[in-house]
Amino acid sequence: MPMNLTLIRYFMAVVETGSFTRGAERANVTQPTLSAGIKRLEEALDVALFERGRGAQLTPAGARFLPRARLLLQEWTTARRELRQAQAPRQRLRLGYIPGLPQHQLTTLLGSFIAAHPDTSLEILEAPAANLSRRLQLGRIDAAILFLDQEPGEMALPLFRQRYVLAVPPHHVLAHRSTARIADLQDQPFVIRPHAEIMPAAERLFAAQNVRPRIIGRVESDAGLLALVQAGVGIAIVPHWLPGKNVATLTLPELRETHRVGLIWRDAEGAAAAQLREFAAGHDWDTEVQHPIIGH
Repeated sequence: MPMNLTLIRYFMAVVETGSFTRGAERANVTQPTLSAGIKRLEEALDVALFERGRGAQLTPAGARFLPRARLLLQEWTTARRELRQAQAPRQRLRLGYIPGLPQHQLTTLLGSFIAAHPDTSLEILEAPAANLSRRLQLGRIDAAILFLDQEPGEMALPLFRQRYVLAVPPHHVLAHRSTARIADLQDQPFVIRPHAEIMPAAERLFAAQNVRPRIIGRVESDAGLLALVQAGVGIAIVPHWLPGKNVATLTLPELRETHRVGLIWRDAEGAAAAQLREFAAGHDWDTEVQHPIIGH
């Protein structure tokens, strides 16, 4: 005789309530229906589960069957939950970010978001700002972390302000100082990232004071700049959170330019993007802590 889970639920209802009457109430059936179900279960197992004439007291066979019954119901519940989750559509969040963001803050944000939203499929892309803006407009990504315009719109969340410092080798003539003037940089060996966001402002400042640093190297990444400074090849203007060990940093009071980094998104109604906004808004963007970088 086949056995079904309804009969096992009848059995567990009696065991857990200690009574056929209360068991029937819990199972939402009449007592005769429950009793008939228990009888069918006993016939399927070919054992007596309850002592006849002694209420809901289990027989030795019933006591042995009890943990198996619990396990069967637990496995059925787990299987149903897993199948439902597998069939439910997962949210997708396509996030882009520009090269050169603080690694620790960014990876902590993404890791925390994934842990809190395992039902969201996160896809990430590192690319230049122009590329990300175009992809956002075309709907190929849902959100991006990049430099914001001076007046960000409603679909933008400022995260932190990026300042800039002068990085010099530890034995450089300026290393013992805390600040430097633009005039101090005349003829100094410079390494630059030509497409860095700070370059236009720096070039205007140097030109206004008729100062010509000696550019001896051009690289494509802030990491490359830092490596050359650490090796003593030259000096560089870098984001204030970038320098680490073996590099001295000086402020340049005349270089007041800062850039606001923020999150922008395409669909104001997108649930996944809204969840990321909440995480990013409450995230610790303590850029005073110096960390290595991701990418350029």
